[in-house]
Amino acid sequence: MAIKLVLTSKEILQKVFPISPKGYDAFEVDEYLDRVLKDYQTIENNCLMETREIEQLKKRIEELEKENQQLSIENSKYKNRFANVKEDDKVNENNIHLIKKINAYEKFLWNHGFNPSTIK
Repeated sequence: MAIKLVLTSKEILQKVFPISPKGYDAFEVDEYLDRVLKDYQTIENNCLMETREIEQLKKRIEELEKENQQLSIENSKYKNRFANVKEDDKVNENNIHLIKKINAYEKFLWNHGFNPSTIK
């Protein structure tokens, strides 16, 4: 939410009021304008901080959108890879045991200089 200010703190600081014999006391006007100036400086600083924060958040959004896009691509790869797996296919302890056994045999063959994928 951008705040559009009519005056800047510099304009308030440099404002000069004409002196008239029946007018306001210049000292009181200066005191009041000093208080207004402090308020304006606070508002300007807050606006600058919010602008920086908005820019940082926009960059973070861009990063997250890129990450989301990459994850979507990765997700679609996994969907294609596991498309043939049925929901009722269950991994049981016997299957895990067999996979561990196959892995051990493959390691044994590799250690003895044989490529397990070439053996028929």
